[in-house]
Amino acid sequence: MKTCLVVLALLLGAGLAATASQAPSAEVKELYGKKCSMCHTPEGNSPLEPLNFSDDKWTHGSEPSDIAKVITDGVPGSAMLSFKAQLTPEQIEALAAYVRSFDKSLKPAKDQKK
Repeated sequence: MKTCLVVLALLLGAGLAATASQAPSAEVKELYGKKCSMCHTPEGNSPLEPLNFSDDKWTHGSEPSDIAKVITDGVPGSAMLSFKAQLTPEQIEALAAYVRSFDKSLKPAKDQKK
């Protein structure tokens, strides 16, 4: 019985750790606030459809890699500029995950790293 409780505690702890690691850091939230929220709003729910992250409409794709590409390269002919000179690849990846989290209709992304 004691062994079962230990295993259960380890499994629950691992689940909490995974959930906590998926939560955006204060740094990512601050970066979003400085670089993105002016156009996309602090909650990602801009009234302008192309700028809204929470309405389940993703013009350029909803996978983290799609979102990271838009952040990296921008969108020609639009107000979305490239951020590759301003942000590290790690910051772009974190922002992409955070932006994607505004859309509650999406299933969690599969781990992109192998």
